[in-house]
Amino acid sequence: MSKARILVVEDEKNLLLGLRDILEIDGYEVVTAENGRDALDLLQAEADSPPDLIVSDIMMPHIDGLELLRLVREQERWVQIPFIFLTARGERSDVHLGKFLGAEEYIIKPFDADDLLVA
Repeated sequence: MSKARILVVEDEKNLLLGLRDILEIDGYEVVTAENGRDALDLLQAEADSPPDLIVSDIMMPHIDGLELLRLVREQERWVQIPFIFLTARGERSDVHLGKFLGAEEYIIKPFDADDLLVA
């Protein structure tokens, strides 16, 4: 049985590639986007096969992670996709806001690869 399909949204290219590698080595199928707008375009284009999980940074150009989460949760077909923030925004208020908006997990950078895999 294949593992889940994960959408990783991160504007820092090296980190995006590193996250992809970590997840692919663990057997996940990974699709990537460099900002929230590209992530939404990808979700629309692949409407028949949405990801099983979205992992997103918060601070990104065009559409940030908070807005991406809000837009994903507005769509009935995407509302059940689990959402994990992976971000440098580590203040308690940031974590509370992310969870309040509906993120299942909130991982603060720098992070350990095992933290991501467990989440």
